[in-house]
Amino acid sequence: MIPNTFFENDGSPEFYKRYPRLFYSYFEGVDAAKVVQLSKAGYLYYHATLLSDALIDDRKFSNFPIITMLQEETIKMLTDIYGMKSEFWKYWNARREDYFEAVKIEKKLNYDAEVTLATYKDLADKKAAFGKVAIDCLYLLSNKKDEKLYQVLLRSHHYFSIGFQLYDDVKDFREDFEKGQFNWAIYELRRAGYYEDFKADIEILHKLLFIHGTAQKVMSTAISFFQIAVDILGSLKVESEWKGVIEEMKGTLANYLDITVGYVKTIEQRIKIKENTSGFYIFIDYAELQCKEVKLGLHYLKGCYLNNYSDLKHIMYLSDREGFENREDIHVTDVFQRAMLNDCLIAICEKYKLDFSDFFDNECQYLIRQRNTDEIGGWSYFPSVKEIAADIDDLGQIMQLFIKSDNSHFVQDYCQAAIDLALSDRVHSSGGIETWIIPKVDRTSLQEKQELFNSTKWGKGPDVEVVANFVYALSLHNATLYAATIANATAYILDHQNALGFWQSRWYYGNYYGTYVCLRVLHSSAAECALAIQKALEYLLDQQLTDGGFSMTNDKVSDALSTAFAVLSLSFFLNTSHSSIKNAVAFLKANQRTEGHWEATDFIKPKTQEPYKSKTLTTAFCLKALSIAE
Repeated sequence: MIPNTFFENDGSPEFYKRYPRLFYSYFEGVDAAKVVQLSKAGYLYYHATLLSDALIDDRKFSNFPIITMLQEETIKMLTDIYGMKSEFWKYWNARREDYFEAVKIEKKLNYDAEVTLATYKDLADKKAAFGKVAIDCLYLLSNKKDEKLYQVLLRSHHYFSIGFQLYDDVKDFREDFEKGQFNWAIYELRRAGYYEDFKADIEILHKLLFIHGTAQKVMSTAISFFQIAVDILGSLKVESEWKGVIEEMKGTLANYLDITVGYVKTIEQRIKIKENTSGFYIFIDYAELQCKEVKLGLHYLKGCYLNNYSDLKHIMYLSDREGFENREDIHVTDVFQRAMLNDCLIAICEKYKLDFSDFFDNECQYLIRQRNTDEIGGWSYFPSVKEIAADIDDLGQIMQLFIKSDNSHFVQDYCQAAIDLALSDRVHSSGGIETWIIPKVDRTSLQEKQELFNSTKWGKGPDVEVVANFVYALSLHNATLYAATIANATAYILDHQNALGFWQSRWYYGNYYGTYVCLRVLHSSAAECALAIQKALEYLLDQQLTDGGFSMTNDKVSDALSTAFAVLSLSFFLNTSHSSIKNAVAFLKANQRTEGHWEATDFIKPKTQEPYKSKTLTTAFCLKALSIAE
């Protein structure tokens, strides 16, 4: 028997588990129980084929026993259905010969200077020979009633297999390159003239695959073959799982292509940003600063500033495929990031008594220009995306900058309407405040769309780390006026502390940013929140690694950003001479690069699998931690 654990890490497409069933609706009168048994047999043989490929390509001879077991189990099941003398075995042997021929062709293509698309199509079809067995099986179980139907399904499968192989070649580019296997995307890159110069560097080669459009070309070709496969089925007038799978693959590839186009556009946009060096004002004067690590870090940040903060900016591709309706599909923002960066710079300037008034006055004006122009005002994370509403996280961060830079009057001028709406329409009985600043009633058509996007794409909140950032800003602005709101929000924050002691963020990676902003709020009422604070401190102290750093991930590899947030959190309640803070500071100093920066770590998570990270912002938080702890 095959152990159940064998399939636990199977990353194959889900439909492989039921491949014969995909064609079931085309064949009337076939026993459903036999289709279930065929699906199990096909799945076992598919895995035997995968292991055989690994044996051939990687010389994994340890696979041999399990391959034999899988093949024997498959043959037993097929024999139980068809018997020993069935015509089925002629079909089986023919498909097996096709598969072995594909192995030979694939090996040969590695040495051919020229490969035609016709040869590749033949290869893809033969590699999928055992997939065609599923159609053979049902055709035979139907007593071969409809030869025309059978041929139509085989033709559809032929084109699907080509499209799927092309998709695999883009997806498995790196793996095939490292194994020396023939891959159409690699072949196209070679024909384009980029391969030979960079074949020693897979990282560059992989980027070139997308930057120069080869991946997009291959994926577009794959989509066209999927479409042919669907069109062929049109004559059958039957809805089937098979057609659904083809349509799903076509949609998956179209989305992948869309993401790829976006990736290239973001690179192009970042280059343009670097080239735009107009409109700069004098950076902070740190010439007399004695702390070498902070001075070096500020020198790096000045260079980032003179490069138009290109690394700080968050560039995202949001296309009409996702329902966005804007003039452009590439969007650039540094509103939230710039406010955060400046908060760090203010802390550094205050610690080392650096003159900062003019610089931050100009930064405030920059952010005021990014403000929404509707009746609510406030700031959207991406100002150019009309489907994204203003939010209290941006609002709170910019309020903090206004207040700490001695520009408190800007809060009344530019923030008050958004504050009032958030507190009148978006506060929950729990004390939590929803992230998005949208009226509850009497919404405009645009606000209705924003509300829809909040419900279907982003999530509506409240989000504990956002609540903490906003009410901290309210406490700076007018702690007496907003005392009840702050008290209720504090209760919400306490209620959402994880049992281990940290606060988990909705919009940020790891446990340390959320813990930092929540402890910042609790710091002002430490006596009333002593138990929660103690639990958080115990968690932080327990998480410190032997090198002094803290890790965002389960692999326990320390990173600078998590360590900076841990230092900032601990510094609220512990003396900076505490061993934990000293060890964390030592880690930060040891891991500062010679250019003055720290390596970026995933920070903001606006969309699944599209993290925002920035060396600029990571460096700013590290410098703030060092200055506070010094």
